[in-house]
Amino acid sequence: MSENVSSTVLFHFTKSMDALKGILKHGFVPHYCPEYTLARIDREAALKRLSPTFAVPMVSFCDLPLSLIRKHLDEYGSFGIGLAKKWGRRNGVAPVIYTHRKARTRQPVLRLVAEATQRRESMTANDLNVLAAYTKPFAGPAWRSHRLETSVQFYDEREWRYVPPIRGPTPLFLHRKDYQCAAKRDALHEQLKRHHALPIPPDAIQYLIVPYDRQEMNILDLHDYIMRFYGKRYGRKEAILVTTAIMTDDCIEQDV
Repeated sequence: MSENVSSTVLFHFTKSMDALKGILKHGFVPHYCPEYTLARIDREAALKRLSPTFAVPMVSFCDLPLSLIRKHLDEYGSFGIGLAKKWGRRNGVAPVIYTHRKARTRQPVLRLVAEATQRRESMTANDLNVLAAYTKPFAGPAWRSHRLETSVQFYDEREWRYVPPIRGPTPLFLHRKDYQCAAKRDALHEQLKRHHALPIPPDAIQYLIVPYDRQEMNILDLHDYIMRFYGKRYGRKEAILVTTAIMTDDCIEQDV
């Protein structure tokens, strides 16, 4: 058994077969995700059990060995896909920058986030926005499934993320009031789907994880979908190779 705490694979998890099929068909589509920062405005929002002030478009991955992803399955969903890390690096996926309230990096990060959310022009402003979008607290509150979780150890997730290279009218930081407007949020997500989806070539797929069921219907469903869709797009041989990546979540050891 490998003792590495990082992996050669980047995992992404979702909660349904339809969502997994959508990823295989369209690639990874960034969606705006509300996240608390270290800034005072977000500490106050969390104390009031309000959602974060801003949301950032992203796709998140974890850099953990297969034997250590059980917690992710429980938190984010039992349908997963593992991609070769070299695919991630080639497409600009990068580890987030973690910091905490007592760290010497805290004040620079706070100033960075403040600058990033206020400035709208120039290369410097864009650089600040990108750095802020990749910065995350070591631990703290999280907004998940429209509710507050008061204490999450984010560092344990070893997150890598893809934040699209946005230009023009699409904002990198979406304010809470705009995020809560479904029509505006959906329109922005459609723009992200059209212009910033991250494609997945067959040779990048290392794992496809589905929940175990006694009749193996999840495996058969995904296998048939891959043979139809990937067979048409890439050819039968490539489709067959992708199906060999399918496994059920009960194969992952829980106590390693």
